[in-house]
Amino acid sequence: MLEFLKQYGILILALIGIIQYWIIAFWKKYIRKSKIEIYETGTIEISYGPFGPSISLNGTLRALNKDVFIKSIDLMIVREKDRSQHVFNWLAFRAPQIDLSGAQPISMEIPSGFLISPDSPYKYNIIFYDKDLFKEIKSLLRRYISEWYKIVLEPLTKTWSPSVGITPSAEIKAEQDKLIESFRKSTIRNDTFAALDRYCYWEPGDYSITINARTSKPDKLFTKDFKFSITENDLKTLRLNVITILDQPISAYLRIQNYPYFNTYSEYKQKNK
Repeated sequence: MLEFLKQYGILILALIGIIQYWIIAFWKKYIRKSKIEIYETGTIEISYGPFGPSISLNGTLRALNKDVFIKSIDLMIVREKDRSQHVFNWLAFRAPQIDLSGAQPISMEIPSGFLISPDSPYKYNIIFYDKDLFKEIKSLLRRYISEWYKIVLEPLTKTWSPSVGITPSAEIKAEQDKLIESFRKSTIRNDTFAALDRYCYWEPGDYSITINARTSKPDKLFTKDFKFSITENDLKTLRLNVITILDQPISAYLRIQNYPYFNTYSEYKQKNK
């Protein structure tokens, strides 16, 4: 036996090392489970605009054990008062930079799947929206813009089209004001205002929010739960955006800066288990 070990001992140790290496590699690739940890940052941004109710979140995704491909992220929002539920899909990725002056437009891109690895966490800044409700709002605004063309734009363009640096005559300005005022009092505007105000289903109170990060190969779901609140003043602020939405075609035609969209912010609250 001693002679055998002297002759083959080094070879046996080498084989054991090779087998051990492959066992560890096999365990890491096929047995050890992937995991994602979600770290929130800052506050929850709540808004209402042309895309309907929306929420913006930023933070970091960290992969544990192995690389993970995130195919999508969505939110489940539950209003605790009546347990009504809404699914929010991702709408856009926002650049992580902050422009304190507000002079530069915020850079955005269409969301798509991405890979994260244990040594390379992913910083996210994502806008989420109610995709199903947006379809109704989109159809509503399409009719609204169509009526704007009929009531105001078509009559005006027959006599004058606004150009940079050119001031309309007093007669044209009077005609502009008359048609725009007529549009502001039109049935389509009143009906659209009422519908947009109704579609803003944010209400004062507490909400629960579940972040759902969905992976591919393997298909898994990783979640994290929080709570947030909306106040009476928050709701009043958000409903001001209805006027901004309605005035967009007027502002674009007159080449004046539109009213700003207002957002509200809520702190993350840990959800009771």
